[in-house]
Parts: sequence; structure tokens; C-alpha cells
Amino acid sequence: MPKHLIPVLSLIAAVILLTMLNFTTPAGIGPLGVLVFFTAVYVLMLGIAVALVKLFLKMTGKQMGRKSYMYGAMIAFGPIMLLLAQSLGSMSPLTVGLTVVFVLLGCFLVSKRG
Repeated sequence: MPKHLIPVLSLIAAVILLTMLNFTTPAGIGPLGVLVFFTAVYVLMLGIAVALVKLFLKMTGKQMGRKSYMYGAMIAFGPIMLLLAQSLGSMSPLTVGLTVVFVLLGCFLVSKRG
């Protein structure tokens, strides 16, 4: 994977999100716009999660590998699940707890994958 691909895509996603939030409304953007919004949020969260994993690995003295990007992808899916729960109006401590459990389960599966 190219070294600067994820940070550049995250920056582009941040620009798309800022543009969407300033110039559109959820009712006026339609279903395709909502899909673009959630995709841009995921790409932005992926960049942040990969940066956090990279920082953690640098502190422990390990190298960044393919598994580290998979950890970032699993961690980035947590905020998306919370955002979806919020949009459905079912945000509660149980929802947050189950989201954390699913993210931890995904990270466990990545660690056992090899």
C-alpha cells in the first residue's frame, strides 16, 4: 500500500464532509448523498484509526504491517456504527457497549487471522 494513500484520502474525505455539511441538508441531498456522507466519514475515521495504530506501534517499537491496517479498519467501523445508531434514534449505553464489543471482537478476529 502506498505510504501516503490513506492520509491523502482522509484529507479529501474531510474536504467532502465539510462541503456537504456547509452547503446541503439531509433532506435535500437524497439517498446517494447520504451514502457519500457515510463513506466519507468512514474514510476519515480510517485515516484517524490507522494513525492511532501507527502511533501505538511506534511506541511499542514494532513495524507497521498489513495486519495493522486491518486493525485500523476494524476500529474505524465503530464510529460508523454509533452514527448509524444515532440516526435511527436508538442511542443508549447498551448500544455503545455493544459497539465496543463488536469492535473488540473484530480486532480479536484480526489477531487470530495470522
